[in-house]
Amino acid sequence: LHNAECESQLLQNSNESELDTAEDLRRKLCQAKKEKLDLTIKHNQELSSYESQIVKLRSEIEKGEAVRQSLEYELTIARKDARLKTYAAEEELSDAKTKLVELEVLNEKLQQQVAETEETFHIAQQKWKQQQQRLASEKDDIRRTCNSEYELLLKERTKLESVLQGFVLWYFAQQIPEKAKVCSREVQGRELAVHPPRCPKDLGFHHLMEQNNALQNIRKKMKDVEVEHNSCTELLRRQANELEYSAEREERLKKELEAATVRIKKLEENIEAERAAHLESKFNSEIIQLRIRDLEGALQVEKASQAETLSDLEMIKKEFKEVENAYEREKHNAQENLEKLNVLERECFSTNKQMNEKIEDKKKIIKDLSERLGNNEKTCRELQEELAMAKKHQVFLTETYENNMRELELLLDSFAMSGQRTAGTYKDRDKPPSFSVLESLRCTLTAYQNKLEDMSNEHWTNVTLYRVKFLPAFLFHASFLQEAQDNLAHANKELNHLHMKCADRETLIGTLEVELQNVRQYWEKEKVCATESENEIQKLTKAYQKDMEEKLTFLHSLYQRLVAGYVLIKQPEGILDRFSWSELCAVLQENVDALILDLNRANEKISHLEYVYKSKSDTMKKRQQSQEEAFSKMAEQMKAQESCWQKQKKYLEQQYSGLLGEAHARAQEYQEAAEKNKEKIDILEKNQEKLVLENVSVKNTLTQVQKEHSSLLAACALLAGALYPLYGRLCAMSSQRDLLQDQVNVYELVNREIRTLVHALCDVEENNQDEAKLKKRKFKGLIRVFRRGVIAVLAANRLKVLAESSSSLFSWVNGFKGSIGILVCIGDSKGKHNLSSHEEEQIHCLEALNWFTSSNLLGAVISSVTELQDVVSKTDPKPWLSGHLLVSAARNSFSKLMNKLSVIMETVPLGSSRNITYLEKDSLVQRLADGLHKINTQALEAGLCDGKPIMKSIASLQKQIFEFTQRLHAAEVERRSLRLKLAEFKWNFSEMKKEADKAQSLQEQLNMFKESKLITHERFETACEELNNALQREHQAQVLLNEQAQQLQELNNKLELHSNEEADKNQVLSETVKRLSEAKMELRRKDQSLRQLNRLLTQLEQDKCRLKESIHDAESALCMAVKDKELLTSHMKSVEATLHKVRDQTLLSRTAATRNDFTLQLPKLHLETFAVERLKGRPEVVAFQAMIKSFMDVYQLASSRIDMLVRETASHQLHTAALKSKLQTACLHGSESLQL
Repeated sequence: LHNAECESQLLQNSNESELDTAEDLRRKLCQAKKEKLDLTIKHNQELSSYESQIVKLRSEIEKGEAVRQSLEYELTIARKDARLKTYAAEEELSDAKTKLVELEVLNEKLQQQVAETEETFHIAQQKWKQQQQRLASEKDDIRRTCNSEYELLLKERTKLESVLQGFVLWYFAQQIPEKAKVCSREVQGRELAVHPPRCPKDLGFHHLMEQNNALQNIRKKMKDVEVEHNSCTELLRRQANELEYSAEREERLKKELEAATVRIKKLEENIEAERAAHLESKFNSEIIQLRIRDLEGALQVEKASQAETLSDLEMIKKEFKEVENAYEREKHNAQENLEKLNVLERECFSTNKQMNEKIEDKKKIIKDLSERLGNNEKTCRELQEELAMAKKHQVFLTETYENNMRELELLLDSFAMSGQRTAGTYKDRDKPPSFSVLESLRCTLTAYQNKLEDMSNEHWTNVTLYRVKFLPAFLFHASFLQEAQDNLAHANKELNHLHMKCADRETLIGTLEVELQNVRQYWEKEKVCATESENEIQKLTKAYQKDMEEKLTFLHSLYQRLVAGYVLIKQPEGILDRFSWSELCAVLQENVDALILDLNRANEKISHLEYVYKSKSDTMKKRQQSQEEAFSKMAEQMKAQESCWQKQKKYLEQQYSGLLGEAHARAQEYQEAAEKNKEKIDILEKNQEKLVLENVSVKNTLTQVQKEHSSLLAACALLAGALYPLYGRLCAMSSQRDLLQDQVNVYELVNREIRTLVHALCDVEENNQDEAKLKKRKFKGLIRVFRRGVIAVLAANRLKVLAESSSSLFSWVNGFKGSIGILVCIGDSKGKHNLSSHEEEQIHCLEALNWFTSSNLLGAVISSVTELQDVVSKTDPKPWLSGHLLVSAARNSFSKLMNKLSVIMETVPLGSSRNITYLEKDSLVQRLADGLHKINTQALEAGLCDGKPIMKSIASLQKQIFEFTQRLHAAEVERRSLRLKLAEFKWNFSEMKKEADKAQSLQEQLNMFKESKLITHERFETACEELNNALQREHQAQVLLNEQAQQLQELNNKLELHSNEEADKNQVLSETVKRLSEAKMELRRKDQSLRQLNRLLTQLEQDKCRLKESIHDAESALCMAVKDKELLTSHMKSVEATLHKVRDQTLLSRTAATRNDFTLQLPKLHLETFAVERLKGRPEVVAFQAMIKSFMDVYQLASSRIDMLVRETASHQLHTAALKSKLQTACLHGSESLQL
C-alpha cells in the first residue's frame, strides 16, 4: 500500500511537473513568436530604409551625372571658345610681328634705294656733263679732220684722173711684148734708181712710178681714214647706246619710283587695315618692356633704343615660347582631364550597372538569409523545447531517485530491526515473515533495479539522440551565423564604398561648378571686351567716314577748280603747285583708286565682323537649345527610371512573399526528412565505429608514408640542389671548352698559314738542309712515334677496364643545350668479368631493379634526413634562429646522406683511376708523358721538328716584310725620279715644237714678202679696182657724215629734253622725301598703337594666369579627394584585414577543439577610428564610423550571447556529470545490497 501511494504521488508529481513544463514551453513559444515578429518587423524596416537610401543614392548619382554632363558640356564650350580666342590672338600677334618686321625691312630697303638712286643720279649727272663736253670737242675735231681730208681727197682725185688719162694713152701706144716690157721696166727701174731720166719716155715712166707711189700713199691714207671713220662710228654707236641705256635707266628709275610710291600707298593701306592688331601687339610689347625695365633697372634705360628693342624682341620671343609651351601644357592637361572625365563617365555607368546587379544580389541574399533565420529560429525553438523536456525529466528522475533512496533506507532499517527481532524470537520456527519481507524487498529491489536500468538506458539513448540532433544543428547555426556576419560586413563595405563614390562625385560636381562659374566670369569679361571692341570699331568707322567725307570734299573742290581752269592753292610750299595738269589728274585718280580700295577693304572687314558676330550668336543659340534639349531628355530619363524602379519594387515584394511561402513549405519537408535521418544516423554510428578502427590503422600507415615521403622529398631537394648547379657548371665548362677548342683550331690554322708563307718566301738555301740533320730528325721522329703508340695502347686498355667495371645505367642528354649529358649509375653493382652480352644485359636489368627497390637506400635516406625533418616540423616563432637551425640541419643531413651513399655506391668508379695515374710520380704513363715532353722540347730547340716553331716563322716573316717594304720604298723613289724626267722631256719637246712653228711662220712671211715685191698685171688691175672701191667708200663716208651730223643734232635736242626731265625728277624726289617723312610719322603712330596692344596682351596674360591658378586649385582639390579616397580605402582594408583575422582565429579554434569539448569562443575585436582630422567631418566617414560602431555592437552582443550559451552548456554538462556519478553510486549500492 505504501508503495502504491508512493507511486501515485510520484505520478501526480510527474503530471504536475509535465503541466508546468508545458505551460513554460507555451510561454516560451509565445515569447519566441513575439521576438520573431519583432525581428521580422525590424528586418523589414531596415530593408525599407536601405532601399530608400539606395533610391536616394541613385537619384543623387543621376542628378550628379546630369550636373556633371551639363558642366562638362559648358566646360568644353568655354574651352573651345578660349582656345579659338587664344589661337586668334596668337595668330594676330604673329601676323603683326611678321608684318612689323617686313615693314621695317621694306623701310630700310626703300631708304637704301632712295640713297642709292640719289647717288646714282648725281653720278649720272656728272658723267653726262663730262660726256657732253667730250662729245662736243670730239665733234669739232671730227668736223675739222673730215673737211681737211675731204679737200685733200678732191685734189688727189683730180691728179689721179689726169695721170690715168696719160697712162692709158701711153699704154696703148706701146706695142712691145710683155716680157720686153717687164725687162725694160726692170732695167729702167734700176737705171732710174742709179741715173736720172734723160729721154721723155724715161720721164713718163718716172712719172708713172711717182703716181704709183702716190696711189699707194693714198690707199694707206684711205685705210687710215676708214679705220678712223670706223672708230668714230663705233664711238657714236657707243654714245648712242649709252644714251639709250641712260634713257632706259631713267625710265626704270621712274618705274621704280612709281612702284615705290605704289608700295608706300599699299603699306599705308596695310598699316591702316592692321592697326588694331598692331595696337594690341604694341601694347603687349610695351607692358613686357616695362617689366623688363623694372627688372633690369637703370642700366637698360641708359642703353640705346636699338639695343632695347632687340632685347625686348628676344624677351617677347622667349615669353611667347613659354606661353606656347604653357598653352601646350594646358592643352595636354585639358586632354588628360577630358580623358579622365570620359573614364569617370564609363566607370560611373559601369558602377551603376554593378550597383544594380549587386543590389539585386543583395536582395536575393537577404531573402535567403531571412529564410535561413526562420529555419534557425525554428530549430532553436525545437532545441529549447527538447532541452526543457530533458530538464523536467531529469528533475523527475532526481526526485524519484531521492524518494526511493529514502524508502530503501527506511526499508533497510526496518528490515534490519525486524531481522534482529525475528532472529531472536523465531529461532526454532520456519521464519515465514522474514522470508516474505526479503522476497518483497528483493522484488522491489529487482523491480527498482530494472526500472533504473530502463531509465538509464532511456537517458543514454536520449543523450545520444540529443547529441546527434543538436550538435550538427548547433554547428550549422554557428557557421550560418558566421556567414550572415560576413555577408553583413560585405554589404556594409559596399554601402560605404557607395557612400565614398557619392562623396567623390559630389566633390567633382563642386569643382566642375566652380570651373563653370570661372568660365562664365571669363565669358562675361570676353563679352565686355567684345562690346568695347565693337564700340571702338564704330568709333573708327565714324572717324573713317569723316576722313572720307573731308577727302571727298577736297577732291571735289580740286576737280571743280581744275574744270574751271584755274588753281587756287592756299599752301604755296605744298605739293600741288609743282604738278602739271596731267600729273595732277593722275595723282588724283591714284588717290581716288586707293581710297576706293580702302573703302572696299573696310566694308569687307565690317561684313566679315558682322558675319563672325552672327555666327557666334547662332552658335550660342544652338548651344542653349541643345542644353535645354539635354535637360529635358535627362528629366524624361529620370521619370522613366523612377517608374521602372517602382515596378521593380512591386515585383520584388511579390517575389519575396512567394519565396516566404515556399520557405514555410520547405521547412515542413525538412522536418520530416530530419525524422527519417535520425533513424539513419543510428545505423551510421555503428558503421562509424568500424570505420574508426580502420581509420586508425590507415592513419598509422599514412603517418609512416608521410614521414617517408617528407624524408624522400627533403633528400630529393638536397640532391637536386647539388646536382643542377653541378650540371650548370658542366654546361659552362663544355661551352668554354668548345670556345677554347675553336680558338686552338684558329690558332693552328694561322700557324699553318704563317709557316706556308715563310716556306714560300724562304730562299733556296734554307730549303737545302744537311743530310745529318735529316737523319737526326728521322731518328727523333721514330722515338716520338713509339712513345705515342705506347700511350695509345695504355689508354685503350684502361678504357676496356673501365667499361668492364662500369655500373652506368644510361646517360641523359639535354636537347636544348647541345650534346652535354649526365651519366646515371647504379649502386650495389658487381663487375662484369668474362660474360656474354645477353647475360650482361640480364644482370644489368636485375641490378637496376634491385637498386630502384632497395630498402638499404630508403633506410639510409630516412635516417640521414631525420634531423632536417625535426627542424622542419617544429614551428619556431623566431625566424632568424629557425633559419640558422634549418641551414645547419640541412648541411648535417646532406653530409650524412653523402657518407651513406658513398658506402652504398662503393662499386661506382668516381675517378679513382685518374687519381692514381696522375698523382703517382713513378707510374708508367707519367714517365712516358715526361719523356715525350722532353723530346718535343729538344726538337723545338734544335729546329728538327717537322714544322718550324711559330716564333721563328713569325721572325722570318717580319724580315721578309721588312725587305719588301724597303724594296717598295726604293721602287717608289725611282718612280718619282722617272716621272720628273718625263715631265722635263715633255716640256723640252713642247718648246721645240714652238720654235719649229715660229721658224715655219717666218719662212712663210719671207715668201710672202718676196712675192709682194713683184708687181704683176693682175695686181695692177686689182689696184685699180681697189681705187674705184675707195672712191665709192668716200662717197658713202660723206653720206654717213651727213647722217651723223643729223643724229648729233637730234642728240642735242634729246639732251635738252633729258635736262628738263631731270629737273622734274628732282622735284619728284623731293616730294618722295616728304612722303617718306610722313610715312615715318605714321610708323611712330603705329608704334604707339602697338604699345597699347602690348598692354592688352599683358591683361590677357594676367587672365590666363588666373585661369591657371584656378585650374591648379581644382587639380589640388582633385588630388586631395584622391588622397582622402585612398585613406578611406586603406582604412577599409585594415578593417577587412582585422575581420579576416578574427574569422581565421575562430576557424582555428574550431579546428583545434575536439568534438566532445567544443566551445565556441569569439576573439576580441578592436577597430580603430580615423586618425586624420580633416576626414572626420565628412558624411561618408561619419557613415563608415557609424557602421563600424553598429557592427561592433552587434559583434559584442553575439559574443555575449555565445558566452551565455557556452555557460549554459557547461552547467548542463556539469549537471549530467553529477547525475552520472549519483547513478553510479546507486548502482554500486544496489549491487552491494544484492551481494549481501
